[in-house]
Amino acid sequence: MINLMPLPFAADALSPHVSAETFHYHHGKHFAGYVAKTNELIADTDDVDADLETIVDNADEADHVPLFNAAGQAWNHGFFWASLAAPSDARPGGALARAIMRDFGSFDGLADAFVAAGTAAFGSGWIWLVSDADGGLSICTTHDALPVWIEQPVMPLLVCDVWEHAYYLDWRNDRGAFLKAFVGHLANWALAQAQYGAAMADENGWVYPA
Repeated sequence: MINLMPLPFAADALSPHVSAETFHYHHGKHFAGYVAKTNELIADTDDVDADLETIVDNADEADHVPLFNAAGQAWNHGFFWASLAAPSDARPGGALARAIMRDFGSFDGLADAFVAAGTAAFGSGWIWLVSDADGGLSICTTHDALPVWIEQPVMPLLVCDVWEHAYYLDWRNDRGAFLKAFVGHLANWALAQAQYGAAMADENGWVYPA
């Protein structure tokens, strides 16, 4: 069985960009529902004691759509909580900052590309900053419950949730403003730098907490 990952910050810590009310519904209702559904579907199966990454992989291989959707959403949300930090103007440093300069021209270039990709994404899904095995950075989108690592050999550095329940209470229909707030003030660049270092060292990155 998998645990309900707690928020790594107080529910009001990201205000005014993301309110405690949003987290009440997003974490306490949507995310909790995915975790509960995953546990319901793995009860009395060989996956009952597996980690969440294995559950997602096995559901994908078995084409078990209900389990894949629940477990994939649980993993994506967990990584999204980890991708958030208390509001600041912090920027990435070190090797990641150099890679951003190489691949996007500047931090602003990265921010613009991230917001553009997220704004253009149709329907519900996720916007990812990822690294390939050679350290190349790119921005990509996945739909519905799909974790980016299922179909692409990449290391996720950050993710932003663009399902409407992630931002609508605070930003209404202005997804672009929410994405600007995420990349400019809320992104956990310490996580991104650690993930980038793991990619460069050919090591495992973030895993859903047991």
